[in-house]
Amino acid sequence: MSNDNELDVLVVDDEESMRFFVKRALERAGHKVQAVANAAAAMDAAKQRPFDVVVTDLRMPGMNGHELFAELLREGIAARVVLMTGFGTVKDAVAAIHAGAEAYITKPFEAEELLVSVQRAGEKARLIAEVGALRSAFESGQFEGMVGNSRPMRKLVSLIARIAPHEGAVLISGESGTGKELVARAIHARSRRAGKPFVAVHCGALPQGLLEAEIFGVEAGAFTGAERTRIGHAERADKGTLFLDEVGEIPLQMQPALLRFLQEGEVVRVGGTTVLHPDVRVVASSQCDLRELVRSGKLRQDLYFRLNVLPLTVPPLRDHSEDVPLLVRGFLARFGHAEALVSTAAMAALTAHPWPGNVRELRNAIERMLALKPGGSIELEDLPEECRGGAMQPVGEPGYRETMENFERRYLEDLLTRAAGNVAEASRLGSIPRASLHARISVLGVDLSRFRIGN
Repeated sequence: MSNDNELDVLVVDDEESMRFFVKRALERAGHKVQAVANAAAAMDAAKQRPFDVVVTDLRMPGMNGHELFAELLREGIAARVVLMTGFGTVKDAVAAIHAGAEAYITKPFEAEELLVSVQRAGEKARLIAEVGALRSAFESGQFEGMVGNSRPMRKLVSLIARIAPHEGAVLISGESGTGKELVARAIHARSRRAGKPFVAVHCGALPQGLLEAEIFGVEAGAFTGAERTRIGHAERADKGTLFLDEVGEIPLQMQPALLRFLQEGEVVRVGGTTVLHPDVRVVASSQCDLRELVRSGKLRQDLYFRLNVLPLTVPPLRDHSEDVPLLVRGFLARFGHAEALVSTAAMAALTAHPWPGNVRELRNAIERMLALKPGGSIELEDLPEECRGGAMQPVGEPGYRETMENFERRYLEDLLTRAAGNVAEASRLGSIPRASLHARISVLGVDLSRFRIGN
């Protein structure tokens, strides 16, 4: 298993014996360590690759530790700093702490004191990095390929960020089309296993015999046609993540082997006897309630408990419909039509549609519209019939214009309510150019003062 507490540490000290002592103590604790003899070399190293923590002596020839800390801040290098100081320089160390350094330790010190200080600094560094990443994701509306800035999506992103660093099995629940595999990939990308294999298996797409061979592999001669040994997806995912999509589809006869894999980390290829131990984190998903499968006898209860260590649920699109404009713009860009215009009425109708097929259905609808109308703007009449919400009537029928204007007015009023009357914010929420939004507010006679805070 990977070491959740492993840190990248830069050690700076002009005394070779102290560098050796600190480096050895940190490496024995499982950290990656680079040691340099002066602040100039430290700055060069910090610019080459990121460090979680910098452990530096305070008094050194040339640039001292206090000046090194200040230079790291000026360069925007986010590593947390732990200062090593003699008794006579404690005052300077305290001043550095007030300026933002993480801690100081007074020479001579024991290895345990060093390790505690570095670990605390590392935890702070990771927390700051996580908060920064989440803030960036919330502001942009995107997180590891996931799009959304609504409260349900913010909650999901926050949960992913908390779950990702842990090694326990994850069970992702959610309706078909909500993006469960995208969530699994986000967990992998935010984990210590990022950069290692992410292997996905659709458990409902294969019959039992073939599914077992796909996951656990096959020994040569195991059955007719097995002329050579073939490794399974569990081995391919070594050091990485194995994603079991629709895990509830796994046949009852195969579940003991999966349970053994989850409990003991053991894999035996079909037709083989050798026990293998790939280092794999399992993330599973299901669109059905696995507890119902347990009650009906289709899923072993002990397997369910092993899968459900870290549960999370992906919300259906109807529960975060305010993200539809962001998703629409994202799909337009993905299909090479980033500059395409979507009328306010069309966007309002897309937002109001319940999307029983969730994000996948929305994606398919956008792709279909672009195929049928490859240029220009997307108007209400271009939408699939089921997305028009009954607002469309043949042009010329009585009430058509009034119906359309009321529909559009309600949508704009909803945007302005959420934006507290701020047109720029409403423009961002609705993915509507600000000039177009101002024009429609004027044409429809929407009173902005009704939505401003304090009125």
